[in-house]
Amino acid sequence: MIIVCIKSLRQIIRRIWRANGSPVGLGSVVLLMTMGLGVSSAQAEWRRIQDVTRGTAQVLEKGEITFGVFAPIAYGISDKLMVQSSPIFDLLLIPNVAGRYLVFDSQRGAVSLALNYKQGFFRQQSQPGEIQVGVTSTFAFTDRFSLTGGGYFADRFGQGGGGKFSAGALLHLGLHWLPTPQDLVALSVRERWSKLGLERPDVALSWVTQLKFLFRAHLVLGVNYGTFPLRTTPVSTWSVWPTIDIWWRY
Repeated sequence: MIIVCIKSLRQIIRRIWRANGSPVGLGSVVLLMTMGLGVSSAQAEWRRIQDVTRGTAQVLEKGEITFGVFAPIAYGISDKLMVQSSPIFDLLLIPNVAGRYLVFDSQRGAVSLALNYKQGFFRQQSQPGEIQVGVTSTFAFTDRFSLTGGGYFADRFGQGGGGKFSAGALLHLGLHWLPTPQDLVALSVRERWSKLGLERPDVALSWVTQLKFLFRAHLVLGVNYGTFPLRTTPVSTWSVWPTIDIWWRY
């Protein structure tokens, strides 16, 4: 994963170099970043709702990469297979990787298989490992609005110090709306069920807008309700918290 991302970043630098129009050196690239000018190699807008890959069954095209401050790094290995990993979790000694394989794609619908894995090696009882295997499907009602549903078999392990599995099911529902080609409104609801019953649902409402500077970055503003993803932090008891992030797609 790291090697793939390094190669992709090299390609991005080459594209930025070419976009500058003349071989005047790396200093010009740094100057462009300082001035916050966009480059043509970054994806400028969502042409249609099928271009949205976060929280849907769609995948990145071959060679595409997304990365951000808090957002996971995702890479399109092929036009059907995408992998991603969150550096924030890696820094907290929680290795993680996720894969999505597109099995069906049409003008109005897409179906993909998903495999997600993460495991904490620091205070495992507070941050157990988890494996998720499931199916996600997305239906586009129009070129601006889509509905996504997913079902996963989820196992948690490493709880209670005994390494026992806590099998259950994870259901996901997502709504995505493009009011303009530069703006995206997304609503996500996740509900987990195990032998202990239904857990508190995780609800996320976000607005994403594409900036005309910072190399056409995507600015994310949102609010979340549910269980804070990092249980070892001082704010892990919060049930409602805001989110802000910046990410890019090349």
